[in-house]
Amino acid sequence: MSKIVIFKGSPRKNGYTAKLLEQVAKGAKSKGAEVIEFDLNDPGIRGCQGCFYCRTHDGCAIKDYLQPMYEAIKEADAIVFGSPIYYYQITGQAKVWFDRTFPMFGEHFVPRHPGKKLITIFTQGHPDPKIGAEGIKYANDMLESLGWKLEDSIHYCGTSGDPDLSVFDELSLIAFKDGENLVG
Repeated sequence: MSKIVIFKGSPRKNGYTAKLLEQVAKGAKSKGAEVIEFDLNDPGIRGCQGCFYCRTHDGCAIKDYLQPMYEAIKEADAIVFGSPIYYYQITGQAKVWFDRTFPMFGEHFVPRHPGKKLITIFTQGHPDPKIGAEGIKYANDMLESLGWKLEDSIHYCGTSGDPDLSVFDELSLIAFKDGENLVG
């Protein structure tokens, strides 16, 4: 059975990021995958303490909500990450998670758990995709540096006010298909 781990970097439980991530999960589950989800807005998450425990161990010394993610990532076939774009960048919640992925690197920054498929999802209120482009590039580059292979990156723009829901519907179908494609 395929294992998929989803990281939701949005504070909105029913926002567009969450809805698109849900479609990826539904697609993966429809093909029999086990899906594990982490809500990066959970108040039980602590930031990296720079203690370097992870330089000599495969994991993190911090015992918090994210502690189980290290084993989940290790066992996963695919990773899915989603974040809204706030002020040209991923959310603060997502950035804290990025810092906590430091244990995914071993000595000389060699990825410890490479070869995972990767889907990323980004949403933003501004209709101009250039607004989020640098933040998305940063996030995708960072996740690929962990040895994960980017299969698709969805970017839904113009979510504020009166969004084009036909675009959202189209992206929802793509997200579902992406979930299906992660399995196998």
